[in-house]
Formats: sequence, C-alpha cells, structure tokens
Amino acid sequence: MARDIIDRGQSTAMPMGELTAAIHERITAMPAQLAAGARFILDHPDVVVTSSMRDIAMSIGVAPATLVRLARALGFPDWSSLREIYVASYRGTPGLYARGASALVEGGGEESLLGRMTGTLAADTTRLGLVNDAATFDAAVRRLAEAPRIYVAAFLSCRAPGLTFTYISRLFRDEVHLSEASGSSLVTELATLSEKDVVLSINFSPYSRDSLLVGGAVKRSEAGLISLADSRVTPLTDVAEHVLLFETASPSFFPTIVAATALVEALAAGMMRHLGVKAAEHLTRVEESLYAADTYVEANARSRDPNPGSDPTPKSGPPTTGNQS
Repeated sequence: MARDIIDRGQSTAMPMGELTAAIHERITAMPAQLAAGARFILDHPDVVVTSSMRDIAMSIGVAPATLVRLARALGFPDWSSLREIYVASYRGTPGLYARGASALVEGGGEESLLGRMTGTLAADTTRLGLVNDAATFDAAVRRLAEAPRIYVAAFLSCRAPGLTFTYISRLFRDEVHLSEASGSSLVTELATLSEKDVVLSINFSPYSRDSLLVGGAVKRSEAGLISLADSRVTPLTDVAEHVLLFETASPSFFPTIVAATALVEALAAGMMRHLGVKAAEHLTRVEESLYAADTYVEANARSRDPNPGSDPTPKSGPPTTGNQS
C-alpha cells in the first residue's frame, strides 16, 4: 500500500489514516524491535513531527537504524519519507505542542516532586487533544449516548476512572453499569450484552487478563466497544469501534490515571450535551432527590452532636456556591 504511493512520488499526499491502517495490518508480523517502533509512532504521532530520529530511537530503546528499517518495511525509502506523512498531517495547526512543559519536566534538577508531578500531569492531559482527533471523540460520544445500556469494564487501577464515568453518567441517564466481577463471574455478567449495548473499556499496560474476556463477550454479542487505552495496539484493538488514547507517564513509581480520568469526564460531558433536554431534566430530578435526602452539608457544618435530641435543620436546596458533587 505505502510502497505503491511512494513509487508514484506522492508520499506527502498519503492520508494519515491510510498509513495508520497499514501499520495496524503489518505490526503483528514484524520483528520485536520493528514492532516496538511501530507502536511508538502509532501512539506518539506528534513526537514523530517534533523529535529527531535519534531521539525517538532512544525513547523506544532501539538503534536509529531500526527506524530506517521500519520505514522500509512500510514501503518508504527512508525515515524522512515516512516522517513527512506526519508533518503534512500536522502542518498548519498552530500552537499544537507543549514542548516547553515537557522539557521542564524532564529537566528535573532542584524542582520539587510536586512541581514535576503537576508539570507531567498537565502535559499528559494536554496530549489528549493531540493524539485523539475530534471526529473519533465525537463518534464515541454519539455511540455511548445512543446506546440503551453502557457497560464499563475497568479493572484494577483503571477502576477509579471507570467509577468516575459511571457516577457522572448516572446523574443524567439510566443503564450505566460498572463491572463488579472478574474471571468466570465476569463472563456471566457479560452474557446479557446485546448488539445495541456498548462496552466502555479502560485499560493500560500491563493489560488485565479480564480484557480478553471482555473482547470475547463483545465478539459473541456484537455489542459496541469503545476502548480507552495507552496504546492503539492492545488486546481489544481488533474488536473496538473507536480507540481513544491517554498517557500514563508520571515521575511517580506508578502510572498516572489523571489523563484517563480527564478523558472519561470529557466523554460524560459530551454525552450529556448530545442527550440535551432529556438529560438535563433527568439531572434535575436526581439532584433534587439528593438534596431531599439531606445528602449534602454546608461548608461551615460541623460534626453531628451525639445527643439524640440534636437534629440539624435539613437544607431546602442547593447552596449558592461550593461543591455539589
């Protein structure tokens, strides 16, 4: 595919989507080092534009010559020809990269851990808009909004963003379910999926074995799958309708879920907007019921008096300011 276009001297006219499809098609047959390079450029298209071949090779942990071999394996005469596809795709997009912030984070020095953490997490969140195109995001929002039932498959450390999505979504719509099972119990839980349902999977490397069970259930039921992951090459890529990426880089010893949480919040907000008045009315009813149940307290409230005769006055409605979550 790429070879034919290069031979016609039309490398820069090759659509990014066509190149991405070609990489997905060939990556499983590539040697380990070439596959590592292919995965990197799939997940970091902006870095291909802004960094040298040597720096990219260093990030992957391979020799620069490996990237040349990768380009040739994809049908390009050299790395520069492959890179030009990415340059052409991003050309004309102003203010796209937060390279200064990344350099500050990588510099380290006397900067505090808190400073490094906040810098890295800000960069991770910024990259959500760089590695995910608006069309894919909007398509995922529509698929979720129009599904009669959403099943959230988020295991281990990914459970937190899964819980966030489930909680927010339940404020304005019904039938959003967070997985409570694993192993054979998960298979039973997924057995009720139908082709109109959608599974929202949240996962990053190393990938949970339960993700294979999710993939199998999606295939059997023909349900939709939206994959939120740290890579376009995961155990669920082949069955996903849409793939949205998030970064997990952190100065901490453990991968961060901040970008994943931001992504699910964006999806929930998009779904709310898509559903419109119906969702707003649902949210109003839920919020009113929360206040009627005396769920919240004022900011200056204190612990209850253990005396049974002490009964705080219930609030009649939302406070004018403050957290209502």
